[in-house]
Amino acid sequence: MNTLFHRIIVGDLKTNCYIVQGDDKSAIVIDPGADGEKIEDEILSLNLSPVAVILTHGHYDHIGAANFVAEIFNIPIFAGRNEIEMLENPEKNFSAFVGEPISVIAKPLKQSQLQKLNIHLRLLELPGHTSGSIGLLHRKFLISGDVVFAGGGVGRTDIPGGNSKELAKSIEKILKLPDALILLPGHGGRSIIGKEKAIWKQGVKMLLDDLL
Repeated sequence: MNTLFHRIIVGDLKTNCYIVQGDDKSAIVIDPGADGEKIEDEILSLNLSPVAVILTHGHYDHIGAANFVAEIFNIPIFAGRNEIEMLENPEKNFSAFVGEPISVIAKPLKQSQLQKLNIHLRLLELPGHTSGSIGLLHRKFLISGDVVFAGGGVGRTDIPGGNSKELAKSIEKILKLPDALILLPGHGGRSIIGKEKAIWKQGVKMLLDDLL
C-alpha cells in the first residue's frame, strides 16, 4: 500500500489540490479548485492515470476545475452524499457571486467506490463546514478539506450550510485519530494531527458554546 500524495496550490484562495497515487500509476484528484491546465500538466509530468475526481465539499474554490479535469481524463466526479445539490447550484456553491458560475454533476461517494478505484483511503463524513463535507483517511495521512487546518484552525460555520454543532462532532471524530497522522488541509501547510489536538479541543468547546 505505497500510496503517495502530491500537492498543487491553485486559485486566488490558494486551495490545496491533492493528487493521491495508488499502488500503480492510478490516481485520484482531490479538490481541483482552479487552474485546470496546471493540474493537468502535473498529472502528465508524474505519468499518472487519474481514475476519479473527489471533492471534499462544494464551495467554489474547491470545485472550479473539477469539470475540466473530469472531461480531459474522461473520469467521474464524486462528493459527499449531502453535497450534491450544492455542487449543481452556482448560488449555493457561491460561484455565482464571484463572476464564474459553476455547476458540477457529481455522484455520491461510497466506501465501496474507493475500494473499486484501488486507492487505499477511507471515507469520513465530516459535516459542519458544509452539510456534506468529507475527509479522506489513509493510514499515514488525513485529507480534511476545510474542516480543520494546521495551526489549530477550524472551518467556518457562519455561511449557508454551516452548523457549529455538527462541526464540533466532526472534529471530535478527528480527535480520535492517531497522533502521528499527517494533516493535509484544504488551505495552508500540512501538520501532524497530534500537534493540533489541544487547540482543536478548545475549538470544539467554543463551537458548542456558539462562540465560533
